[in-house]
Amino acid sequence: MEALATRALENGVALGLAAISLALVAIWLLERRRRLRAENLHAASQERLALISSIASLGFWNWDAATDRVWASKHARSILAFDDETALTGASLISAIHPEDRPSVLRIINSPGAAIDAMEMELRVIGGGNEIRFVTAKACAYRDAKGAVKRVVGYVVDDGQRKRSAAELLKMQHKLKHLARVAMLGELSGALAHELQQPLTAILCNANAAQLLSKKDNLDVAELQDILQEIVSDDKNAGQIIQRLRALLLRGETQFQHLEISNLLGDVLALARGKLRERNVQVHTRVDEDLPEVLGDRVELQQVLLNLLLNASESMSDNPARDRRIEVVVALADDEGAVRVSVLDCGKGIEAEKLERVFDPFFSTKDGGLGLGLAISHSIVAAHGGRLWATNRPDRGAAFHFTLPIKIGKEGHERHNEYSVYSG
Repeated sequence: MEALATRALENGVALGLAAISLALVAIWLLERRRRLRAENLHAASQERLALISSIASLGFWNWDAATDRVWASKHARSILAFDDETALTGASLISAIHPEDRPSVLRIINSPGAAIDAMEMELRVIGGGNEIRFVTAKACAYRDAKGAVKRVVGYVVDDGQRKRSAAELLKMQHKLKHLARVAMLGELSGALAHELQQPLTAILCNANAAQLLSKKDNLDVAELQDILQEIVSDDKNAGQIIQRLRALLLRGETQFQHLEISNLLGDVLALARGKLRERNVQVHTRVDEDLPEVLGDRVELQQVLLNLLLNASESMSDNPARDRRIEVVVALADDEGAVRVSVLDCGKGIEAEKLERVFDPFFSTKDGGLGLGLAISHSIVAAHGGRLWATNRPDRGAAFHFTLPIKIGKEGHERHNEYSVYSG
């Protein structure tokens, strides 16, 4: 009996050990399956992250304050000039930032804030060989109840290509604006040559008269002085025309300065005077008194005004000579936060369905027109923080208006109701 009991006990123990072994194997298999599943999920996650990074050029990273460890994706390491093996910390992440940009980053991170702070900054990072690279960094800082940062997660984007593309686009825009000015001056060339011919001819005639006068025995000094004064005046007139032409022909960077619209308008009318006379067009100007200055580029704004004036004069080519009038009105805009310039003509107007399209590139209402003048003018005004738009006048003709913002408005301005006339 004792032997049977002992054998039964041994069998029970063996079965128990076998059951335990099977359970351990099952647990190990389950754990292995879970581990493999987790590894597969992690690998899939990394693949998706890599795909997103490659498409959007994003480099993801996060920093844990408790361990001071930084995880960074492969693309983030590439942007920040870290190799794949380097263990990253908060200090090494900060060290990649340009020394001049570090204080602002540290100030944002260390300042107390909400539980979750979102931040976005344009930074410079130092790459291999001390290469400076521009990046945009966007991150969220998670804080504890006391406001201390627990974790920061975010991404970086290499802005180098974007900035190079933007610079190239800006360069092309400058070239296009310059070519448009050259084309416009080509249209004015005949009239401008005539404008220059007048003072040059007067200078020659007065110089000949001065030579003859100087040979007389009884020299009339007062008359000679008058002749010389006329020569000086004509020379200044010719010089001003050449200076205006030179300013429009030179291609330079946009330079913002304080400008008076009335002076700007006077320069443009002086340039266009010959062409307006040739087309038998009269220009009436009405300018508010005591208008505040605007901030803008003189040459580019002259280009806008000149383009609007020439377009207006051409729109009236079918009108009788006595019925070709342009009115230029310069006043404070209704909200008095900008100066508004309006160029009104007496032409046939613009078809209603084309009013919104006249500023589209390569769209023109003129036969043989390139459709670039108004598009370039629209972009110039927009770059100055203003707006350019077109309307049809109630009676007849079209009106083009543009606004230019002012820094400080002036109170108590008086409207000047008299007209100054530039005519042929």
